[in-house]
Amino acid sequence: MKNIIVLLLALNSGLSQGAENIYRLIEPQSSAAIGCWINDYQHYEKIVGYSNLGHIFLFNPSNNDYAVFYPFRGAAKSYGAFSSIKEFEESVLLDPGFLEYVLKPEQVQNIRNQLGALEGDDIYIPQPYPFLGGDQSVNSFTKGELWIMLDIVSQLREDCV
Repeated sequence: MKNIIVLLLALNSGLSQGAENIYRLIEPQSSAAIGCWINDYQHYEKIVGYSNLGHIFLFNPSNNDYAVFYPFRGAAKSYGAFSSIKEFEESVLLDPGFLEYVLKPEQVQNIRNQLGALEGDDIYIPQPYPFLGGDQSVNSFTKGELWIMLDIVSQLREDCV
């Protein structure tokens, strides 16, 4: 029942009219944009999107594998091969459990109510970062540019030394 409520919340928050309300699918671009972390995930050659909370959606064109990169953890998880980004979206991004635990539509909506809508490549960023003791409460978020956040987090985590 809770999963159905989360899915309905996501759909009612505008997800059905445009994924930009919780995540954005983008024209595939080089995964080099995730900075030095690419050294650990070289086979994922493309970035195909990102969440409003900073998760990066990666794609391996040689085997159609999709992964989600979690920058605050400095880790990625493969979600398997899909025939298209649409299938990945329907199977993973719109999965009620993934919505609830990763994309967090209710939290994103509460943050949006406080900070306003995102523009360009902005995302909602917790301050301080979770690995520095941040609690990711709604009041701890600010807006910031995704690519800059990735660079800063990689340096702070010392993942690129």
